[in-house]
Amino acid sequence: MSNRYILLLVFFLLFCFMPLRASAFTHATPEFTAFASELKQHFAKLGWTDLHPERVAWSYYRKTQLKRPLIFSTFGEDDKDIILLLAGVHGDESPSVYVMFRLAEFLKDHPELYRNKKIILAPLVNPDGFFKPTQTRTNASGVDINRNFPTRDWHPGKRNRYYPGPTASSENETKFQIALLNHYRPSRIISVHSPLGCYDYDGPCSNIDAMMVWLKKMSKDSGLPLRRYKVFPGSLGNYAGMERKIHTLTIELPSSAPNQGQISFDRLRKTFISMTELAFLSK
Repeated sequence: MSNRYILLLVFFLLFCFMPLRASAFTHATPEFTAFASELKQHFAKLGWTDLHPERVAWSYYRKTQLKRPLIFSTFGEDDKDIILLLAGVHGDESPSVYVMFRLAEFLKDHPELYRNKKIILAPLVNPDGFFKPTQTRTNASGVDINRNFPTRDWHPGKRNRYYPGPTASSENETKFQIALLNHYRPSRIISVHSPLGCYDYDGPCSNIDAMMVWLKKMSKDSGLPLRRYKVFPGSLGNYAGMERKIHTLTIELPSSAPNQGQISFDRLRKTFISMTELAFLSK
């Protein structure tokens, strides 16, 4: 056998047995085309005709129980300064989803915002709850994703809207977020929720004075008060902020009404831009 054929055989075997990581999809792939179509139809029902998710290149690690991809997109290449943005953790908090899809398009149009950093954006962590005719806080298994993280104080609970699941980290949506944390190792996280209308910070105490000055400025600019809630067993703030010592900011939008998405984005755009520029929180 010639060296040429041996080389071709080696490349073929490497291709076949190469471990799969994130599956990338763009507007040209059938899988994303189907999911994007479902998104667009649902967005239209909510009155979000200004969103164009097909403009952004998305990837996924895994799917939900109902086989919907858990999508994310990355902006920028610098691994020294990494920010993770999350939304749609609770399916009935629609404006958070609008804000993050709108932000993805905004970032695509403004590459100067991530020239010296990397931003990972996951706009819809709980698509199964979001796509239900009557949206639900929980996923298709009835689990509250923000009570399912494997914190040291996690414990089983009752089957209600805060049900933490049969075991810690039992849900694909939780595993998806943990995979993003482990793979990208962000220095800071923004998770968008609703409808408490405030900022809530969890994380390490280093640079806490500078962080509080920044939070107070953002609070004044956006009109959202700064409040400190207790951390809950199985929550992201507990798992990422308190236990893994990652600066974790939860932004609670003031309303869960779908028509408040654009208002919320305009209100918080300055916060998102400013969060990407916080060099004192970089690793």
